[in-house]
Formats: sequence, structure tokens, C-alpha cells
Amino acid sequence: MRKVPAALLSACLTVAVTLAACSDTPKAENRAGVMLAGNWKLDRAASDDPQPLIARMRTEAQKIIRRQAAQAAAAALAASPRGGGVPPPDLGPQSGPDEPGGGAHGPRPDPLQHSPMMHLLSQVIARGEYLTVGQRSDELSLDFGTTQRSYTPGGRSVVSAEMGVADQTSGWHGHEFVINIKAQLGANVLERLSLSADGTRLIDKVRIGPAELPAIELTRVYRRTAEPAPPAVPSTD
Repeated sequence: MRKVPAALLSACLTVAVTLAACSDTPKAENRAGVMLAGNWKLDRAASDDPQPLIARMRTEAQKIIRRQAAQAAAAALAASPRGGGVPPPDLGPQSGPDEPGGGAHGPRPDPLQHSPMMHLLSQVIARGEYLTVGQRSDELSLDFGTTQRSYTPGGRSVVSAEMGVADQTSGWHGHEFVINIKAQLGANVLERLSLSADGTRLIDKVRIGPAELPAIELTRVYRRTAEPAPPAVPSTD
């Protein structure tokens, strides 16, 4: 068997990696002929309940906070003079058996209060109950009544993100319209919109992270309706 030159092997690997990356890039062409356009209303019964997901996030955040506090206490103890002792950091009042999240000194701060991933999830949950989708060959628009967004199939752009800016790509990947937001700092957001097999439901799958917490996924299901998304209330900010 002839030995493949290292330079040629490296070049082939580079091409293979490039082709694999390109295969996952959303395309401009809608080869599947999927039509997402129309008026849709959120079906809460068929959608994920975000509350159990938030509870899991809160539990994970509490574990991380306790682990970091223990590590800080151990580091402080190791750095103290021989024979000296450094008391462990005050983690705040602990919850009693009948006081979830509270104690003798009042409620403890919510560990998700400053979580960027929680902020991103809250934005998804806060979307309106109605969704109007506009679809052309060169644009897909999403109007939730509270927010309006538009995307160019096959397009790339730099957009604002929770912790700065992010690279956004959008387009078709088989039967799905994919919006991929890769943040320079913080959590990435991957959103995939598709139709059910019978075309009566619009399925919106959102994946956030991983970042300061493990990645989370939320699926929202919409059913066709004759009602368009109500106009957004003007902001007074």
C-alpha cells in the first residue's frame, strides 16, 4: 500500500471538514417546498411546560453556587497562616422545611436572577400567543404580536446578543427553517421551525446553551387559526 504524503492527507482532511461544515449550514433554497406561512395560535397543551425546566435550571444553579462557595472556602483555608482558620463564607439563610426559598432572614435571592440563559428563555416564554409567519423566497418573517423578526434564507449577519454580539445564520435545512445564533460570549441559540406531518401544526424548537448552565430545550406547538397576531403595544420606554 502506497503511503499517502502528510501534506496531501492534511489537505484532504481540511476539505472533508469544510464540506461537513457546509452541509450543516442553512441553505437559501427551500428544496423541500415547505410552506410555513399563515396565522398560528399557541397550543399550550401540546407545548412544553417551561416551569419544570426552570425548576431544573434553578436546582443546577444552586449546585454550582454551593460548589463554588465550597471551593472558595477551601482556597481561603489553604492560603491562611498555619494554625489559623478562616470561617466558611456565609451562604445566606437556609430554607426551612416549610419555607422553600426562604428562612429566618427572609427569602434567599433567586439563583437564576442574573442568569443569561434564564434571560434568553424568558424572552422565548414572553412571546405572544399568536404567531403570523410571512414567507417569500428571499425572506421569512415571524410576528408574535409582541416582537417581529425577519430572516434571509441563506443569510449571515452580526446581531446583538445577551452578552454582546453574535453571528447569525438562517435558512433551510431539509424540512426545517433554522436560525442559528452563535454568541461570542454566553449562550448560543438554535431555533428550528417545521410543520407536522399533516401540516396542521407549526413546531418551534428552541435550544439555548450550554453556557453557565447545561443546555436547555423548549418546544412550542402552534395550530392554524384565522386570527392574525395582534399588533404590538407601543413601548413607552
